[in-house]
Amino acid sequence: MEQTKKCPSCGGTMIFQPGFNNLLCQSCGHKETIPELVSKIPVNELDFLTAQNTASHDWGMEAKVVTCKQCGAETIQNKLQLSGLCPFCGSTTVEAADPAQDIMAPNGIIPFKITEKRALYIFKDWIKDRFLAPELLAQDAQLNKFYGIYVPLFTFDVLTVNRFTGHITENSRTLFKCGKFQHQIDDFPVVASKQLASDKLLLNVINDYRTSEAKPYTPDALAGFPCEHYSIGLTEAWNSLGSELNFYMKNQVHKQNETKYLKDVDMATDYFDLKYKYLIVPVWINSFFYDNKLYTIVINGQTGKIDGQWPKSFGTFAKKAAQFFLGSFGLD
Repeated sequence: MEQTKKCPSCGGTMIFQPGFNNLLCQSCGHKETIPELVSKIPVNELDFLTAQNTASHDWGMEAKVVTCKQCGAETIQNKLQLSGLCPFCGSTTVEAADPAQDIMAPNGIIPFKITEKRALYIFKDWIKDRFLAPELLAQDAQLNKFYGIYVPLFTFDVLTVNRFTGHITENSRTLFKCGKFQHQIDDFPVVASKQLASDKLLLNVINDYRTSEAKPYTPDALAGFPCEHYSIGLTEAWNSLGSELNFYMKNQVHKQNETKYLKDVDMATDYFDLKYKYLIVPVWINSFFYDNKLYTIVINGQTGKIDGQWPKSFGTFAKKAAQFFLGSFGLD
């Protein structure tokens, strides 16, 4: 949902200014601090079992879901806003989806800290290290525009009770051990976007969000930025975590006093007091065509972490290899 707000001084359009926690008028330069973004009020976890009854549906305005006909991405917009550009593929072929759909609102937001100018610099610096990337790719006019968008993220807090068995060696004897320990998981993240998760583009950037810095949701932080509608629901997000949580807990085993010296550990875990936060988090995204193939770059709008796809040029590889060879023997 891209919010629009009028300047009280001149009537111009005000947009959120990344890194400054305020709105900036595009016409006269008037600034307004957004109270929620400078607040020290934490974003509260919500009870998972009563989520359907207690979750807020108040976006601060009437919202609608808009679907891209080309790539299928769904974004949330103000009902009064005309459909615009899809930030995922650049298509202008977007249309309103079910107008009666009741859209759960986030209870927290991580605002943009990285500016578009900084995002472009991060990309150009990153692409230089892609050994097979075409030499002029970073200078391509298509890549001079990054689109900022908020994407949906669920985080989970849950108390785990873990029963374990294993073996320990003492005085040259192998002994069987069993027991249990508790471990509190805090802010375990699940990106609720099939559009990005399907290509695993956020796997490297998702863990880089500092979710403890999330602020209470405010529509003012969306001024000038669209927001993706979650395509992975809350229950689906939690159910998808089975293998990831198992892997996480196995890594925790040897950090516990009860288990750190054990070998051949088997463990069963029960989960209690499950809570969640529904956050929207900032991403700079660039989708571009090269040799008729679509590539996507994503940059964490809070920390600047980057990941994505890029075309490979073996001609570039051969040239760089030759330069390296000549340079190594002082022949360049």
